Amino acid sequence: MRTEKLSQTSPEPEATLLIQNAKIHTFDGKDTMAESLAAIGDRIVAVGSNKELAKLAGSQTEKLDLGGRTVLPGFIDAHEHLAAFSQNLLMLDLSPSRINSTNKLLELVRSVTRHLPTGEWIRGANYDDTKMLDGRILTRDDLDSVAPSHPVIVIHVSSNIGIVNSEALRRGGLDEKTPDPKGGKLGRDSRTGKLTGQLYSNALFSFAFESMNREGPVVPPFERNIRKKTLIDGAKILNTAGVTSVTDAWGSPNYFTTYHDVMADKSLTVRVNMLLFYLWLPELEILGLIGNWGNEWVRCTGIKLVIDGAIAGRTAALRDGYSHNSDDHGILVFEDPEELNGLVTRIHRLGYQACIHANGDLAIEMALDAIQKAQLEYPRSDPRHRIEHCTIINDNILRRMYELGVIAIPFGSYLWQHGEKIVPYYGQKRAEMMFGHKSFLDAGVRVAGASDHPAGLYPPMLGVQCMITRRTASGDVIGAHQKISIEEAFKMYTVYAAYASFEENIKGSLTVNKLADMVVLAQDPWFVNPETIGEVDVDMTMVGGRIVYSRL
Repeated sequence: MRTEKLSQTSPEPEATLLIQNAKIHTFDGKDTMAESLAAIGDRIVAVGSNKELAKLAGSQTEKLDLGGRTVLPGFIDAHEHLAAFSQNLLMLDLSPSRINSTNKLLELVRSVTRHLPTGEWIRGANYDDTKMLDGRILTRDDLDSVAPSHPVIVIHVSSNIGIVNSEALRRGGLDEKTPDPKGGKLGRDSRTGKLTGQLYSNALFSFAFESMNREGPVVPPFERNIRKKTLIDGAKILNTAGVTSVTDAWGSPNYFTTYHDVMADKSLTVRVNMLLFYLWLPELEILGLIGNWGNEWVRCTGIKLVIDGAIAGRTAALRDGYSHNSDDHGILVFEDPEELNGLVTRIHRLGYQACIHANGDLAIEMALDAIQKAQLEYPRSDPRHRIEHCTIINDNILRRMYELGVIAIPFGSYLWQHGEKIVPYYGQKRAEMMFGHKSFLDAGVRVAGASDHPAGLYPPMLGVQCMITRRTASGDVIGAHQKISIEEAFKMYTVYAAYASFEENIKGSLTVNKLADMVVLAQDPWFVNPETIGEVDVDMTMVGGRIVYSRL
């Protein structure tokens, strides 16, 4: 048993926290295991055996005897939407597990209208048309039938599709004469041309998301005090799954304010790395604010761009088209490569990571072209640009990513959640490479674990299970050759995720001088059936040595 100490010569400090009788996976690069860990304040000061660290305990030390439980570094979700999730808590939950038919959805909306003043917005989230028993997508006519006097918006689980009613269309000034926006599409009846109320990609983004519309969206943002309360609630829910840090991948100026609010009064229980949407890049340029700023609680390393649509929404930009409709190549939000190239170069020169949402192979190739051009024109050491999701890959894409040092941020548990639609929409060959954690590792491409929550399921333990088994919720195995070891799977949500946000020196492993962010598991996942890892309970979550969740 190796003991790591803060100093070999200075007097032993008195720990504020002492964990004993644990199975601690330090992930220090040497596969070191330990029984005991000591922290002073929010930092680890020693890791080793029970006997060696016992002398660090004092009269004020908080002692935790974990009875042999497994301890891991706190989970880091490299692509989460905490701000959006927290807002979803204020909306109707239309998850398929709760609402599995259009009739049930409409009855829920109707019930809300009975006590909501006329003209007030009705908002729903987590809708998935592919999991509805009636097998069709919602329309404005459906919503009009139960809410003729209230504006209604229903956000698809992919966050790339929304459905609104006639009153909402009216408030947005949209009618049959309105052209499709650049990088988006208005749903239209194929026979009559009437708007169906379906909004795709940029049509939805500018309508509903404050981060993606400089003039302000049609759907009104929530007030500051409401944002703060729900953000705290959302963070605590993530804590129950062992999440201690996230990259919030859809930042807006309002949420810069909200994150500051919860940081200032110390009510935030997850550490947040924000990605600001590219529309706000001019403000950063005016300020001369160089990338990678902030502290251990709230920081900003990257600028977000969206090139194409979603996997679950069947709008990712594919070079060869969809398997169920080869004429459908998805949606390109950036149709002009030169516009994209210019933006990536601006981000690159300002010192930020370009964090580029690209699901389809066509979109990924465009992202790599833009990154390569920026680096050739303005060479920069270790920029760590990222491709968010990076789903439809091939050998050429992997080679280019390795050569350019681009980080992949694929979905962790999407195969479990959306497995039934992967082969029908994308075909067996492409499905074998999707969410290709093993392919990235084999190619030497840096890769990190991510949920894309609320578009995906947030528990990292489920993501680990999915990476190890490649099994869908219905029991099918897709891409068995993509299975990775349990060690690599957990590193996706710890060591590798820390690297993806330039934080490998302060988190991701349990070593001296790093933050005391930890998760305590009820069972040792190395000794359970891999098919049930997602069912292993989180007993405790600690952030900076402070317990933020416990079921003990």
